[in-house]
Amino acid sequence: MVNADIIGKVLQEARHAKKLSQEVLSGLAGLDRTHYSKIERGLRSPTIVTLFKIAHALDLKPHELVIEMEKAEEEQEPE
Repeated sequence: MVNADIIGKVLQEARHAKKLSQEVLSGLAGLDRTHYSKIERGLRSPTIVTLFKIAHALDLKPHELVIEMEKAEEEQEPE
């Protein structure tokens, strides 16, 4: 199961790749900036609706974010 820290890390990396601030991304996604900040810091997990909003704001498909989250989780798992 993907933990909130990994979700936050993947979202932060995607946001940085698009050269967006948290304020701009949260505005594009229709989210409160402090709520989005908590997601990136792993303090909250996004709902599926929120994940779709974030993906849209990043001009990505939601499954692209999920794939990156799965990859990050696999890298964390001990072999």
